[in-house]
Amino acid sequence: MKFGRKRILTLDELNAYRKAYGKPIQKKELFLTIMIPFSVTFFYTFILYYYWWLSLICGVIGAIYGYIFITSQQVKRVYENNAFRERNNFINTMTQLLTNNERTVLQALQTVTERANGEFKEDLQKLSSDLIDANNEDIKNAFQELADKYEKDVIFSMYIEQLITAATQGRTNVDTLKDIKSYHNEVKKRQEKFFEAKKRKERDFKYMCRVGLFFIAAVTFSFGFGQFIENYAHHVIGWVSSAIYLLILARIFHTFLKRMGDDSVMEVKI
Repeated sequence: MKFGRKRILTLDELNAYRKAYGKPIQKKELFLTIMIPFSVTFFYTFILYYYWWLSLICGVIGAIYGYIFITSQQVKRVYENNAFRERNNFINTMTQLLTNNERTVLQALQTVTERANGEFKEDLQKLSSDLIDANNEDIKNAFQELADKYEKDVIFSMYIEQLITAATQGRTNVDTLKDIKSYHNEVKKRQEKFFEAKKRKERDFKYMCRVGLFFIAAVTFSFGFGQFIENYAHHVIGWVSSAIYLLILARIFHTFLKRMGDDSVMEVKI
């Protein structure tokens, strides 16, 4: 499966990605993904403008954003992380099995397929069936189809090339397979460190949001609640400056989420 970058995915399409490696999106999960952006947007707008109808409109926009962007991003990350883990297991297990010179690529592949999960297991099952009684050209095409599906994982593609050589020429370069396995494991370690760094950035961003709320509260109480509403919240100066503030905050939030959703370390060439 491949995610479309410029198309809004339906709930059925999002569930198809989730079910590729697990359960479909739960109602509670979908509710929180929509309601949290709604609540945050509603609250921020209300404490700046004190118009419930305007806050409601902005809250609905936040909810729509939560479904269109946040939900699809979360589904995409879970799908790609699970697929990467399956590819990593495949490389490690295949390398271990092929250290036995008496074992063929097809025999090793059948063993690995039994241990695989989800969509990747289906990919391996199709590959195994395509390799039965296949000539060298068919073998190359079958493996290449798998490599093309996960073309962003450059190291995985390198590994598939070695399997093509082993399957068509009958010689397995175990040392090269071990080197590629080490590269892929290194990417996995870097990925785990990357995720930990993202968690720290997420905590920093939440702290920044709390500071923003504290600043708004401090300004409100320094003016006095009634004076703040009359002279700022319901005044043209307040409307303009609050709109600018919310737009800046929305842009920062969107940029932050895009960076949080970018797990391109998995595609790093070592």
